[in-house]
Amino acid sequence: MFLLQNKVILITGASSGIGAASAMAFDAAGATVAIAARRKEKLDELASVMHNPLVIEVDLSDETAACEMVRKVVAQYGRIDVLVNNAASIIVAKSDAVTPADLRAAFNTNLIAPVVATQEAIRFMRKNGGGHIINVGSPGFMMGIPFYAPYVCSKAAFSAWTRTIQAEWAGTEIMVSEYFPGYIKTDSPPDSRLGPLNQDFLMAEHQNLLAKIFTKPKRAGDVARQLVRLILKPKTLVYSDFSVKIGAFISNIPGFRLNIARQLANNARKKKNLSIFDK
Repeated sequence: MFLLQNKVILITGASSGIGAASAMAFDAAGATVAIAARRKEKLDELASVMHNPLVIEVDLSDETAACEMVRKVVAQYGRIDVLVNNAASIIVAKSDAVTPADLRAAFNTNLIAPVVATQEAIRFMRKNGGGHIINVGSPGFMMGIPFYAPYVCSKAAFSAWTRTIQAEWAGTEIMVSEYFPGYIKTDSPPDSRLGPLNQDFLMAEHQNLLAKIFTKPKRAGDVARQLVRLILKPKTLVYSDFSVKIGAFISNIPGFRLNIARQLANNARKKKNLSIFDK
């Protein structure tokens, strides 16, 4: 069924995980899709099983490139209807060793790039009668995920910006949605300052029920189908499932939040033989 026929959709971070799965789902639903990421070989591989998407190799740490990415979509198709801000920089480091450069790198990709891309996209959306911005956030900033300080700090700012433009643009032709997917396994390794890492290095086989609920992996394909539905029936805020919603609620209860996050930190220290502070 061509549910998204006549929609031009740009998705960032499309080389793996949520981005790749969503690109496939949008394509299957009849949309015209542009896929953007740094890893062109991955984009080309994805494009080979889609209906001739526009492939855009882009480093979103460069705000000029973020703006040009949107212009390429409009130059190719004459319009842009949906922008999915999904790309993310994930830097793993001990909080007492995070550098200003780490923070700038995370904020460049996770906040500044989507701000610039959105500002450019809405210029064209408004000319064409409207559009939809979908910002893929992370509820992890509410919990305070150990060793992910640059990521969670920038994602907190991203959510703050998302909710600000939701308020400013309410009632206009621009719809803004915030989507919280929870933990998704991908083949894209984090930028680690702790040496080589498995993506599940914060997790342990034996941990309490709340920690298991919060860290339960979600399937990228399920998320992709939800994003298709979100385009068809826009909403202000969507959680990928009930466990993510519960995790966000629990994060507002200090005792529970700290208990879960402390356990994750201890899991990582045991696996990587880490001290609490650098010497």
